[in-house]
Amino acid sequence: MKIVGLIFVLSSIFIGIDGLKILAFLPFGSKSHFAIGHSIAKTLADAGHEVTAVSPYPVKKPIKNYKDIGTEDYLKHFYKDNAANMFKYENSASIAKIIELFVIHWMGSDIVEFYSQHPKVLELLNSDEKFDVCLVELFNFDAVSLGVAERFDCTVISYVTYAAVKWVDDMTGNLSPTSYVPKPYLEYTDKMNFRQRLSNTVYTHIEDLIYEFIVKSNQRKLYNKYFPNAKSTFDEMYKKSAILFLNTHVAYSTVRPYLPNMIEIGGIHVQPAKPLPNDIQEYLDSATDGAIVFSMGSLIQSSEWPEEKREAFVRAFGKLKQKVIWKYEAAVLPNKPDNVMISPWVPQRDIMAHPNVKLFITHGGLLGTTEALIEGIPVLGLPIFGDQKMNMAKAVKREYGQQIYFHDITEENLDRALNELINNPKYYKNAKIISKRFNDRPMTPQESVVYWTEYAHRHQGAEHLRAASLELNTIEFRNLDVYAVLLLIALVNFYIDYLVFKWILRKIFGKSTKVEDKKKKKQ
Repeated sequence: MKIVGLIFVLSSIFIGIDGLKILAFLPFGSKSHFAIGHSIAKTLADAGHEVTAVSPYPVKKPIKNYKDIGTEDYLKHFYKDNAANMFKYENSASIAKIIELFVIHWMGSDIVEFYSQHPKVLELLNSDEKFDVCLVELFNFDAVSLGVAERFDCTVISYVTYAAVKWVDDMTGNLSPTSYVPKPYLEYTDKMNFRQRLSNTVYTHIEDLIYEFIVKSNQRKLYNKYFPNAKSTFDEMYKKSAILFLNTHVAYSTVRPYLPNMIEIGGIHVQPAKPLPNDIQEYLDSATDGAIVFSMGSLIQSSEWPEEKREAFVRAFGKLKQKVIWKYEAAVLPNKPDNVMISPWVPQRDIMAHPNVKLFITHGGLLGTTEALIEGIPVLGLPIFGDQKMNMAKAVKREYGQQIYFHDITEENLDRALNELINNPKYYKNAKIISKRFNDRPMTPQESVVYWTEYAHRHQGAEHLRAASLELNTIEFRNLDVYAVLLLIALVNFYIDYLVFKWILRKIFGKSTKVEDKKKKKQ
């Protein structure tokens, strides 16, 4: 890897790439989504490019070549009024999968409305700034992301926080066969039985209809509303991404079709582990029987769980020899066992690198599970919403983890899962195998980001990487007109065969009838 890195650096020098001016538009309020966009933007800044980032999370420490346009006021709006409230544990576990699509649609429209009228965004749009590249997230707020990119007439680089989804396929012309590519909101893997394939296919067609006639249609209207003077239409910008970065990697994901401009950068957010705070370092060093990390991410707070769920963990942890670090947002954990340390925030990635950590308990988000797998640590998933159930289904299928749905959390179920994961060596072994595969790559995620961003700019948007399917409408892309003609030909042939068969029958039976009639007359 060191040799590859050296070659990469030297090639960049000899190619003579000048520093690019890059606008990173990262509007979403979720910290996990921001982590991916920020990591891409920071990687480009570290490579010598000048980055201006619009986001609700301005950096606390200055970064060379990185300038913030902070929209912190969006966070109050997001957590108070937005659909994030629907993602709390008490609601989301029972949200129907179709309803989730509408929630994400509503949330995306809300982001467009908020940012299209934001004073700092308007100031930027009305400025004399020029950008070579625009980095945007694809998550159903395309009207504002693509509108901003259109305003600056730049090479568009897009990213999503997991693998290809409906709107990514739609924007690139990629295909996701429903026979073995599960939808991220369904808890399936690439090995589906008939019932699962049926469910996956029906869900896909419903999603297609919702996205085409509701989501995309609404985004088009919002684009026309807030960017009335745009030279390019929404539909033209919609398919303009030169490169699309996917926060996934085949080592822990599934083998599936991707076009050449769709680049896997799973692990982009994972930086080299930093030294731990003294109290955590000493705590983990003393965990001679191993340690467990428990975190439910940024949106879900375990301190707000019903008492019976919280107590189930307290009692289950109290029986273990292992020490536990629990990301717990309140100052006091009632009945806290001696082997449990609580903290409202933990340096999760750095903790994972400690050799005594043997298990990660998570909501199943892709960022946390990636951090665990990079270090070869098994996982216990408590999936709530989004792609978390699918992520944990993969963990169970590949035997590097177990999962318990929120409504099934009991002391008994936790005891069973914890004992299995801690005492059965296959989970640790399988996690280590995935870790080895993940780290065996020709280029790091950071090197991939820099190379492909510069490549797209060098080749004026890299149109040669785009599929010809982007020039087809839905009828042409799905070959519906071809199937219609084939069906018409089949019907015409069937009708001709019918007429011929009918004529033959009439000749045969009609002649017999005439003979019989003559006999009757003679009699």
